[in-house]
Amino acid sequence: MSRGNTGLGSRPNSPSKHTRAVTPTDELKVHKRRSWIPGKARAEVQPGEVQLPNAWIAAPSDLEKPRYDLSPLLNFQRIPELWHESGDVLVYLHAREAHRGPSFRLDSSVITASRKLSSMAYGNVLRTNQTPTILENQMRSLSLQIPEHTSKPGSPVNGGSQGSRAMSDSFDDVPAQDVNLYLPLPLQADLTSAHSSLSIEDIEQLIAVRNVFAFLTNQSLVATSKTPNIFGIFLKIADYLQRYEFSNLDGSTLGEDAATNFRGYSDRFRLADVRTSREKTIEAIILGERMRSLELYNEGFVHGVGKYDEIVKLKSPKYYMITDATAKRLERATLDLGLRLRTVRTRLESFDFPSAFSGVANSTTSTESKTIRFKAWKASFLTMRRHVMTFYKERYGAWPPSAKSKKNEFEESGLNRILLQELYRDFSDLYDLLVNRTALTTRSTDQVSSDEFDEEEVTAKAMRRILDEYDRSSPPVQPPVPFDVPLLPSLEGTRRDFERLDPKKQKKENAKRLENDEINQALMQSYNRDGINSTAFIQAFMTFERQSARGKNMEEIQDLRNGQWLFMYAVIQSLPLVVVDAPGLQWTTGVEYFLCEVPKGAAPWIQESQSRGWYTISGGTGVVSLPADIIDHGVDGIYRRSHCWQVAEKWSGQNELAFVPSHETADSILMPPPVLSADGEIPSRSSSPKRNSQRNSVHLGLEALPLPAGVAPSGAKPVVARHDPLKSFEDILGEPKSFKGKKS
Repeated sequence: MSRGNTGLGSRPNSPSKHTRAVTPTDELKVHKRRSWIPGKARAEVQPGEVQLPNAWIAAPSDLEKPRYDLSPLLNFQRIPELWHESGDVLVYLHAREAHRGPSFRLDSSVITASRKLSSMAYGNVLRTNQTPTILENQMRSLSLQIPEHTSKPGSPVNGGSQGSRAMSDSFDDVPAQDVNLYLPLPLQADLTSAHSSLSIEDIEQLIAVRNVFAFLTNQSLVATSKTPNIFGIFLKIADYLQRYEFSNLDGSTLGEDAATNFRGYSDRFRLADVRTSREKTIEAIILGERMRSLELYNEGFVHGVGKYDEIVKLKSPKYYMITDATAKRLERATLDLGLRLRTVRTRLESFDFPSAFSGVANSTTSTESKTIRFKAWKASFLTMRRHVMTFYKERYGAWPPSAKSKKNEFEESGLNRILLQELYRDFSDLYDLLVNRTALTTRSTDQVSSDEFDEEEVTAKAMRRILDEYDRSSPPVQPPVPFDVPLLPSLEGTRRDFERLDPKKQKKENAKRLENDEINQALMQSYNRDGINSTAFIQAFMTFERQSARGKNMEEIQDLRNGQWLFMYAVIQSLPLVVVDAPGLQWTTGVEYFLCEVPKGAAPWIQESQSRGWYTISGGTGVVSLPADIIDHGVDGIYRRSHCWQVAEKWSGQNELAFVPSHETADSILMPPPVLSADGEIPSRSSSPKRNSQRNSVHLGLEALPLPAGVAPSGAKPVVARHDPLKSFEDILGEPKSFKGKKS
C-alpha cells in the first residue's frame, strides 16, 4: 500500500476534532486562535505571568547565539522546523483532556525505535478502529532482513543499518489516518484551567522535549540560561530517550536514527575533541554512556586514561556521573599503562638492553659461539647505541628531552607520546632500509629455539636465537617480527666472478681489507632502495655506517651490520605497546600523553555476551565463545597494528597478512555456526552462501557472523585460541614474493 503522504495510508475524508487540516488561507487564523489559555487569542505568554528564559540556537561557538522564539512552543502551536506536511504523526505536548493543538507533525519512522511511543501512538489507532489483531499479526511477521526504504522529506537522517525501520514498514496495513500522539508531560500548570501559568520548570521541560524530537529529525537544538551548553542539552535528551525506551534490536544503541544523528552532532560540536580539556574528557565519557555511543565513549575513555592523574586532581563533580564500571576500568587501565611505561623507560631512557647479550651470545660453549663472532656483534651494538644517543641529544637538546627547551616544544619532560612516535618512525625507516624481505621468520613465541644447527644458515639462526631470547626476557612476551633478519653486505654485488670462486677463496677475499669505494658500493647494495626515506636520522645512520666500516674487511662489515640490526630490533620491539594508538580514535594530533589503553570488555550498556563471538571448530561439532579483547587489544593484536606487521602484509602480496598470533595456527580453523533458516532448520554446508560473498574477514580462518538488521556491532572481533608450536610463519604464508633489484 502506498504511503506517499501519510506513511500509514491515505488520510481519512473527515479529520478528527483536534487534527483539522490546515489550509494556507487560514494559516494566520491558526496562529492567532490557538493559545495555551482557551478563549484568549494571543501568540505570546503575557509578561506579567512568568519571565521567559533567554533561549537561543545551540552552536559550536559560544560567540554564536541566534535567538530562538519560544512563543509557538509555549502556546502549543505548530513548531515550524518540526512541522512536516508529509508527516503522519501529530505530536501533542499535553494530555488529550487539555484540548490544545499539536506542536509537531513528523514521519512515523521517527518513533518506531521507541517501544513506548509506538505503543502510545498505534495503540490508540488500533483501539479506535477496533482491529486489535492487526498489530499482533504484524509483529509476528517482522523480519530481521533489511527492508527497502525510500526516505521522505522530513524523515531523519538514516545510517547504514535500518533494522529499527523494519517495524515502520510492517505497519502498512494499519488503518489509513493520521496518528495522534499525546505526551502527558508532568507540568506544574493545569492546562485545563484558563488561569494557570507555565512555570520556569514547565518551560524548561517543554524545551527539552522539543529538543528530543529536533534531535531525532536532525534539527537545531535550543539552549537556555539554565541549560546553556550542549552537554546539558544531551543529558536531557538521553534521559527522555531512555524514558521512552528508544533502542535498536539488541539494545546496543538508542536506535539507528538516533545513533546516526548523534554522530553528526558529535562531529559538528566536536564532542570527541577532548585534547585540551579535562572537563570535556569527563563529559565525553558520560555522554558516550548516556547516548550509547561507542565511538564517543572509547574516545573519551582512551584520552581519560592518558591524563587520568590530571582528571583526578580536577575534582570535578561530573566525574561521579560516570558509571562505577567505567570508573573501575579507568583505574585498571591507568595501572596497566603505568606498567608499560615503566618497561619502556627502563629500556629507552638510556637505551640499555642488558638481556640482548645475556644468553647464547654470552656463551662460550654453544654451537653458535664456535662460528659467530658475538663479541664483534656486541661491540657494534654498543657503538650504534652511542651514535643514537648522540643524535637525539643534538636533536632535542638532551636525552630524555627537557620540557620547553630551545630545541623542542614539549610541555613535559621525559619520554612522551609524540617523542616516542618520532623515535618509532625513525627506527621504522631504518627497519625498512635494512630488512631482508624474503626471509620470513621461523620463530614463534610458543616454540623455544633448539640447539640444532645448520651450517648453511649459521648467521640467521644465531641472530634469531638472540632475538628470541630478547623477546622473552621480560613480560609480556613480544611476538616475533615477521621478517626479522637484515640484508648483509657482500662482495657478490661488487665483484662479478665472486660467486664462481670456491668457498675457501671466497673466505680469503672476505678477510681482505677493502677500499672505501668498494665499501660504499657494497653497503648501497645491501639497502632496500625503495625503502630509503631521506630523513635526518637515515642520513646520519648511513654516514655513521660508512665511517664505522672504513678500513675493514667484509666479515667485519657484516658483523657491524648484525650488531646494528640487534640494536634496531631491541628499540623497535619496545615501542608498539605505547606508540600504537587505540583503534578508531579521531583526535590524536599534538597529544603528548599516551592513547594506547582501551576499555576492556563490553561497554557498560552492552551485555557481556554481545562482546563475544561463537564459532564452530572446523572438522568437528564443537562450538566455542571467546571475548574479542584477546585479538583486538591483547599484545598480539597491538603488535599486528604496528609498522613491522603492516609492511609485512604489503610485502607478502596479500590483502590481509596470514600471520597468526603466537598462540594461533592455521590448521585449527574455526567457522561460524550455521544460521537457522526461516523454518528453523539448519541449512547444509552446500546450501550456505559462498565464503567469498560479502565476507567480513576477522582473522585467518574466521568470518564475522552476520548481524541482523538493527543490531549494532560492539566493535569486537572474536577469535579462538589455537596451538601448534611447530607451525612456522613460512608454512602459513606460503612462498613470499621475491624482490628484484636488491642487487645491481
